[in-house]
Amino acid sequence: MTTKFSPNLELPAEVRAVAEKNVAQARQAFETLFKNALDAVDEGEGRLEEVRSGVLELRQKALSQMEANVDASFAFLNKLVTARTPQEMLSLQAEFLSSQMQKAAEQAKLLGADVKSLGETTAKSLDQHARALADRVKTLSAAAAESAQSAAQDLKTVGESVIREAKTNAEKALDPNKSA
Repeated sequence: MTTKFSPNLELPAEVRAVAEKNVAQARQAFETLFKNALDAVDEGEGRLEEVRSGVLELRQKALSQMEANVDASFAFLNKLVTARTPQEMLSLQAEFLSSQMQKAAEQAKLLGADVKSLGETTAKSLDQHARALADRVKTLSAAAAESAQSAAQDLKTVGESVIREAKTNAEKALDPNKSA
């Protein structure tokens, strides 16, 4: 390795090689990080789409239940207007209220079970996603640490080499009789 101590100071080839290697490693690390970030976003969007789909399904079930309740109310009203006596009206009303209370309890139970299921599924899915992200971060961190250690070792080696050569050149400059 030759070091020039002139106005046109030139970096040693070893230093340039280490710098080029480190730039290539940094570029690779960035590309890996960027790809992992894009993958994580895609997976997150997929998980959100699953939740959205579940919410839409719940909404549809709730709307169907409401429609059934409205239909039952109109059917009751049709029966009520055909009643001939107040006792028949009261009987129809009691029957309708009892029936609607049972239906409301069943509907609430079914809807509650669906909401619970969606919540559990969502929590499990998000937990899996979070664990996968944590594993990715751990892997990327280990790779980054390894790359940093490698770069540090390369720089240390080059630095030691440059120092040795500088010492040799300084000794030669101070003692012209020493010509290795």
